[in-house]
Amino acid sequence: PQLDLNTYPSLVFWSVVSLIIGYILMKYLVTPNIKSILNNRETNIQNDLVKARTSSQETEKIKENIINSQRDLKSRSQLIINQALTETKHNIEKKEKDINQKLYEKIIKAEKQILDTQKLVIKEVINNSEELTENVIQNLTNLKYDKVEGKRAINTASKIILTEK
Repeated sequence: PQLDLNTYPSLVFWSVVSLIIGYILMKYLVTPNIKSILNNRETNIQNDLVKARTSSQETEKIKENIINSQRDLKSRSQLIINQALTETKHNIEKKEKDINQKLYEKIIKAEKQILDTQKLVIKEVINNSEELTENVIQNLTNLKYDKVEGKRAINTASKIILTEK
């Protein structure tokens, strides 16, 4: 049947009709759908690119704001640290002055106590020396011991000894 020439016109007719129907279907149904899909895709891509640029610009603004905030926080923290250091130095100096004042007062008090103790010891030594002198003179010699004169001699000798220091 393929080589039968009588079937050729019908085959040609149906082939042409099929091709025309296929062409019409492709032109009016398939191609417009493909074209609209490609246009939608292109529009979506363009919209996505615009959104991406906008997002990139917003990201840059946010990044810049974060960097500025970090600088601001860093400068504020440095200021706080400097203030804390200044206050700490001031407090340390104040405490140091207070401690030095207390130490000075304690030193003065201790020196006063030492001087008082020294005076008491000197008085005791003088009194003891008066007694010893009297005992030595009475026991070793037969001389009469004058207490007033002995006291005056011991006081004079003690003054001489104390002023030599």
